[in-house]
Amino acid sequence: MIKELKNPVTNDYENFKKILLSDKMPWFYYDKTVPESPHQDMPFFSHILLRRPDIGTEETPTIPISNIGSTYFETAYFILKEILDFNNVKFNIVYRMNLNLTFHTEIKTSQAHTDLGLPHKVVIVYLNTVENGRTIVLDETNQKNYSEPKENKAIIFDGKYKHYQESPGMYDQRIVMVANIG
Repeated sequence: MIKELKNPVTNDYENFKKILLSDKMPWFYYDKTVPESPHQDMPFFSHILLRRPDIGTEETPTIPISNIGSTYFETAYFILKEILDFNNVKFNIVYRMNLNLTFHTEIKTSQAHTDLGLPHKVVIVYLNTVENGRTIVLDETNQKNYSEPKENKAIIFDGKYKHYQESPGMYDQRIVMVANIG
């Protein structure tokens, strides 16, 4: 279900990580993981590298196009490609890429969700180690599959499965790079 990938931890990766973990990195606040959900949800900060394709609605369809949301996209893309190539993971397209930062909250987990309404794989790269803050992926029977947040660890799973995260430990920041590929 959740496959751990080997991360070659190249110099480019380490240099990029220094920028991401610095006070120079711009972060933007979101009060929910799933904006349309009426349920209480975990707030987080994000830096959108590549915006998800917007398919619109039945009444107002749009042309589903991803577009670059950050000057850091190209660097992040090549780092993602290095990790996937190192593991012989083939892909044709990157639909979406984000950097997410979550602080400890009283809300214990985010809402279970899928990232896109089309076939894709989810790649998560943990940029730091935190207490708690696991990724949980639900299989067909809603059985929980866990991934511990360890620095430089990379995972991949089928995006058709709902996933969510636990709140990191007190005083911790959980920082990840998330990509949706096809």
